[in-house]
Amino acid sequence: MEIETPKELPYVDRIDLAEVFADQIRLIHFDGYSVRIEFAVARPRTVGPNQAESTVYPAARLVLSPMAAATLSQQLSALLSMLEQKELLKRLAPSSAKKQ
Repeated sequence: MEIETPKELPYVDRIDLAEVFADQIRLIHFDGYSVRIEFAVARPRTVGPNQAESTVYPAARLVLSPMAAATLSQQLSALLSMLEQKELLKRLAPSSAKKQ
């Protein structure tokens, strides 16, 4: 018995789709059915002369099937490897100092 490979579906770009900026991932959660990722952004505000405080706000929530999350992981790993090869990113070794 031969297994059919799924046919690639056509892709239609939406130029009206909004882009979201995030500077951190606040939460990743798997509920047994889907992977939920919450992206956040820190926004500073001035509280006095030469003083600022930041507050973290949710920027977007992404919900993925487990298969889509696995594909995202593979693609991010490939991207990080490419950035390391081009010396645009360098992994730091874990510190050998023990925390008390």
